[in-house]
Amino acid sequence: MKFSALATLVVSFSATTAATAPALAEEAASGFTFEGSTRVRYETLSAPFRAGREGSDQQISWRTRALGEYRADRITFGAELFDSRAWLTDDGSYLTSTAINTLEVLQAYVRADIDGGEVQAGRFVLNVGSRRLAGENSFRNFPSTFEGVRGAFTLAEGLTLDAFYTAPVERKPGDRASLLDNEHEFDEADWDTRFWAAHLTRADLAPGVDGEVYLYGKTKNGGDDLYTLGARLSGERGQVDFDLETMWQTGETGAGLDTASAFVLAEAGYQFDGDWSPRLSAQLVYASGDEDAGDGEWNRFDSLYGLRRGVLGQTGIFGPLDLENIIALGARLEVARGPVGINVLVQDVSLASDTDRWRRAGLRDVTGSSGDHVGQVIDTRLRWWIKRDVLRLEAGAAVLFKGDFATDAPGAPQDDNPLYSYVMLTRSF
Repeated sequence: MKFSALATLVVSFSATTAATAPALAEEAASGFTFEGSTRVRYETLSAPFRAGREGSDQQISWRTRALGEYRADRITFGAELFDSRAWLTDDGSYLTSTAINTLEVLQAYVRADIDGGEVQAGRFVLNVGSRRLAGENSFRNFPSTFEGVRGAFTLAEGLTLDAFYTAPVERKPGDRASLLDNEHEFDEADWDTRFWAAHLTRADLAPGVDGEVYLYGKTKNGGDDLYTLGARLSGERGQVDFDLETMWQTGETGAGLDTASAFVLAEAGYQFDGDWSPRLSAQLVYASGDEDAGDGEWNRFDSLYGLRRGVLGQTGIFGPLDLENIIALGARLEVARGPVGINVLVQDVSLASDTDRWRRAGLRDVTGSSGDHVGQVIDTRLRWWIKRDVLRLEAGAAVLFKGDFATDAPGAPQDDNPLYSYVMLTRSF
């Protein structure tokens, strides 16, 4: 890592702390609002689990985001600049464009209030429903963004509709050499791919229960035509909470295979009394894998542009789990008191199909002779608001205890169980 780059990172982080409350109040009174944050994170990984990797890995990542809006009557204009960079990476490091995307326009939109809702057009992030198909990943150094139109409408009391028609924005550059040098190239929307949805939510479907039904589509010229139909029930009654979501995917792949895949998540929790308000929960995650590569049918579930960290644990340079070809049984403990929160997640993970891939590791045994047990993952994290809504420290660690598939699959690294850790400081302004 170049020391000049590190110095720039530190100076930039310090400079953002100069924004004051009176200045923000003056902006709001004039119709302008402004908010942003700067974040620095250091990650380490002791050993690889991905095919073709060896040795330990580390990364320092930095990102700054700044969102400004101007509201005139019922019209709002907004723009958000985003700068993501990373250092300490080398030729053997795990690196993608989700970590590095320098000086980019994350959002640029106009939003109009209408009777019964609002409509928005331009470039924007998406957060819909459980965010398991469309969500802004806050831990990732650069989130997914889209161009198009969207709307949110109140159809009746307690009944709302979210709908959008967009193209995903392609992050650039994407080649490894450019990413290693933190080079800049403006992103472009990929209008060969269309991503759309209609998502209906009914609050208080029953006492303490909300219901959702939805249809998502992702189609690509000369590629896949994928349609996801889903339903969700969630809510809480007293000290008990629950979340049940199921999805079915159909359509056709670019290779002409019929798609038939499924996803199920079931979670139930209980909130205990006490100073730390402990919550204990259990969850089951199932996402189908392709059973037979030669049967003319495609069974691998596609989570589109959804989030995985909240359900499956740490991502970053670690992130071994994905909402694809997986069966994960987990237990979670969450405690919080004042500005401090602690989360511990323990999971036992297997492949839904032992002949399909473990995506995040790049491993597959088409014969199924390596078994299906990926292993156990223990994930811990701590969040501490040093100054509420202004300065937050987060730290965490995770370990993958490898199962048979993680050690025996062709090309699997023969290193020790990988241990991941990170520390992250965020300053909001």
